[in-house]
Parts: sequence; structure tokens; C-alpha cells
Amino acid sequence: MNTKTNTTQTPVNTCACGTCGQQVGPKATYRPGHDARHVSVLVATLQNSIADGQEITKATITTTAKQLPSEALRGKFIRAAERMLAKEAA
Repeated sequence: MNTKTNTTQTPVNTCACGTCGQQVGPKATYRPGHDARHVSVLVATLQNSIADGQEITKATITTTAKQLPSEALRGKFIRAAERMLAKEAA
């Protein structure tokens, strides 16, 4: 019996968090929970910039937020960055 299987390769994406490099499904952008990890990584980058003596402005935060794929994540990042700046100022 000669059987042919039609196998199609599902496109594989890499998690967009920037830290894990794990594969995600064809419709996914992140592994579960890694969207929050991406926000945390960006906030930590801002903290490191402040520690290095750079001034962080709202324009810097907005520009950094553009790295995120959704409006909801951009909002989450902006709120977290503003909280971090308020703590640094206190």
C-alpha cells in the first residue's frame, strides 16, 4: 500500500519577549506571560539608562513603547514607566 501524507510545515515564530527565544504558534506573538516579561525588560532598560545618568522624558517612553505590538501593552508599559519614574523622583 502506497500512502502519501501531505504534511505542511506550520510557520514557527519566536517569542517576541526578547529573552527566551522559545517558539510560539503561527498566530501567537508571545509565550504565555511573556508579554508582561517584555514590558518588564523595557522598564528595566529605562532604569539602567537612568542609572547611567541619562534623562528619561515622556518622548523617550513613547518611543520605547512603539516596540510593543499592541496598544494594550504600550499602555501597560507607559503606566509602568511612569510609576518607575515617580519612584526614582521620590
